[in-house]
Amino acid sequence: MFLRRFLPVLMSLTLAFGAIAYGQQPQTPAQDGGIRGEGMRHREGRSHERMGRRGRHGFGKFRGMRELNLTDEQRQQQQAIVQRHLESVKAQREELFKLREKRAQGNFTAEDEARAKALRQEIHNSTQSVHTEIESILTPEQRTKLEQFKTERKARHDEVLKRRQERRENTPQ
Repeated sequence: MFLRRFLPVLMSLTLAFGAIAYGQQPQTPAQDGGIRGEGMRHREGRSHERMGRRGRHGFGKFRGMRELNLTDEQRQQQQAIVQRHLESVKAQREELFKLREKRAQGNFTAEDEARAKALRQEIHNSTQSVHTEIESILTPEQRTKLEQFKTERKARHDEVLKRRQERRENTPQ
């Protein structure tokens, strides 16, 4: 009788203390350097260093590159192209980051807004040229497969937008 009453209590205490002990274990930092350990970081430090795992910005168009079975030579060429691109737009990215900091401080002018827009356009244009250059190193079969991937991705994107619009229209206000 005694065991039946206190066994659930004993098990609950064991689980609770185990969870607390597990929560006290030191956390290992993430591969990207942790959670904003140094404040806001430049995007290039996190999303542009690793090939194949791009964030929402950058080379998202080429997420399917892993499925193209690139040769070692093609991978090296791709990395060289991306590295050249990162070096060529480094100054623009740094200036854009400074403008973001200025905006966060609250002293952002219309001139700054125009400059930020111009910088984003320069980076976008450079990224487009990188996409074109990377596509040029692909074989015809790989290009076909990449085009198919892009078409499927666009269809999924359009479907998401359509569902989002339908939700907005059906949500009472």
